[in-house]
Amino acid sequence: ECGFLYLRRMTAGFVGMAVSIILFGWIIGVLGCCQQHDLMQYVAGLLFLMGGTCCIISLCTCVAGINFELSRYPRYMYGLPEDISHGYGWSMFCAWGGLGLTLLAGFLCTLAPSLSTPTRTTPHKPRQENGTV
Repeated sequence: ECGFLYLRRMTAGFVGMAVSIILFGWIIGVLGCCQQHDLMQYVAGLLFLMGGTCCIISLCTCVAGINFELSRYPRYMYGLPEDISHGYGWSMFCAWGGLGLTLLAGFLCTLAPSLSTPTRTTPHKPRQENGTV
């Protein structure tokens, strides 16, 4: 009983951390895009990657908790009946898809400053030739 409770608490904790980190990453990313700050876009990408890491941990603890609950003994009391199969369905598909999109956003945000063309141009100074300007 205690193991399952710890897995649920870990899942809830890591989901909370992932949501807060990704939300903060969105705020920093939007500000970085509006103000054209490369460093803010890079930090937003790193925040997305950190949020994705928390998502991976929360998904793994969620799956571990479900498997732990279904494998308890005696099976006739805690497990599923023999004629019912177990599957994760669309919710897990959406969770893993969202994780993939978060990691993709993190990679793109960290690469964006290095791929963008420099917007600052140095003013062209006329070259002096033979003492004339």
